[in-house]
Amino acid sequence: MKRKKKGLTVYRASNHSWFGDQLLKVISICFGVLIVGGIMCLIAYQGLSRSIFFQVEMVDIKGCVRTTPTEILSWSGLDVKTNLWATRIGRIRKKLESQHWIAAAEVTRNWPNKLAIVVRERKPLAMVSLKSGLYYVDRGGVVFAEVLPVDDRDFPVITGLEIDKAPGVEEEPRLAEALGFIVLAEKGAVALPKQNISEIHLTPEGDLVLFMADHAFPVYLGRGELKTKYYRLSTVLSWLYRKEKYDLAAAIEMNYLPGDETDAEGGGKVLVRLSDYKPAH
Repeated sequence: MKRKKKGLTVYRASNHSWFGDQLLKVISICFGVLIVGGIMCLIAYQGLSRSIFFQVEMVDIKGCVRTTPTEILSWSGLDVKTNLWATRIGRIRKKLESQHWIAAAEVTRNWPNKLAIVVRERKPLAMVSLKSGLYYVDRGGVVFAEVLPVDDRDFPVITGLEIDKAPGVEEEPRLAEALGFIVLAEKGAVALPKQNISEIHLTPEGDLVLFMADHAFPVYLGRGELKTKYYRLSTVLSWLYRKEKYDLAAAIEMNYLPGDETDAEGGGKVLVRLSDYKPAH
């Protein structure tokens, strides 16, 4: 732009360039399209989320053993008015996984009007006796559910854990060694199967004391080297069975003498205390 003043030609820059004007128009149009598109999507979503066509007609529930499909459906919060578009999959999963017996849940939409729920329940490995009652514990050390009168009680019992109430769905590290010993017995020797473990007591010092179901004398396991101690104890029990001295056993100490470098098997010596009483046959 030029302008004459007293014989001089003066050039002034234009306040707005053509490119800037066009860019501003494009941005304004795009912004308007986004707003209109968002409003249209919201209206469409609201229409779909209220449509009878997408109302849930069937919920396929799998994985129930201790729980029931009726309980799963109740915990999920679903009902006949639930719309598949409006269903919050993540919220349902969190509701289910907050239940004591549910370790994990998978929720899937099957369009147009079905839902599939697959749950993975916690599997008890033992029971733990607390001040507030008897609770199931899984192999990860999670104390997760109170044992009810109708529940299966054919599990080893862990005693001596000094806590006032069940810690919910968090791992209890003080149970690790006792549970590890039970896991060994699950797939271990015939002389000491899991079914013959009645109780494992935790002393205040953290030592383990084992009591068997068929003859409740104490077996002092101590701490550490559980795999070595398990197989060594199995060998001792087999010897007692063969010699017909098992019923005379009064106590077994797995760490009677500490091991040394000359002890090929490691882990110290085992002391078996026998009583004078001999049961009548």
